[in-house]
Amino acid sequence: MNVKYSLRTKRTEELVNLAQSGLKEALDLLVEKFYPMVVKISSKYYAPWAEFQDLVQNGLVGLIKAVYYYQSDKGGFTSFAWTSVESELKSFLTFLNRRKNRMLTDALSVDSITDEESDETGYSFEDAGTSTVRQAVLEIVMEKVNGHLTDLEQGIISMWINGSSYEQIEQELNVNFKKVDNTVQKFKRIVKTKIDPLLITIFFQN
Repeated sequence: MNVKYSLRTKRTEELVNLAQSGLKEALDLLVEKFYPMVVKISSKYYAPWAEFQDLVQNGLVGLIKAVYYYQSDKGGFTSFAWTSVESELKSFLTFLNRRKNRMLTDALSVDSITDEESDETGYSFEDAGTSTVRQAVLEIVMEKVNGHLTDLEQGIISMWINGSSYEQIEQELNVNFKKVDNTVQKFKRIVKTKIDPLLITIFFQN
């Protein structure tokens, strides 16, 4: 019998527990089940400068975070997920507002005539190889891991996760190969000892 089909009879909290234990099919089913709720919440936060699909994507990130942070003794999952989705959307819109205001300021600046504006990162979910689920997992992983890394190590990991080669990291951060490799290996050890099983599976699947 198809695993996902057999899970459809389970209560939401049971699915969350299974997802937290490492069952990806349970997470997939939760995303499917709560997708309409994410769309509904996203529609409340629509803004002219924000693409609706971007809002939905960020709402899904909030939903997936809710799955991993949920504790059954704190109340029902649905209300917890709703709050998490709203929080993620508010953060996203705050980011967009700041970027919009900065762009307006730059447009009035003499420097903007000659300086090319750099590409924005941070809340970009347009990369073809980055799924919404993996982006949410990445945010959760970094929230859990950063406390175990120095500022320099966080910089190294940030570049490594975003696809920079060891050589590029060496040149950009003025560190040697050994420092980069040791930091990456340290990061992997922390992830494998501190992070939930399903997060590890998704994070390292690519």
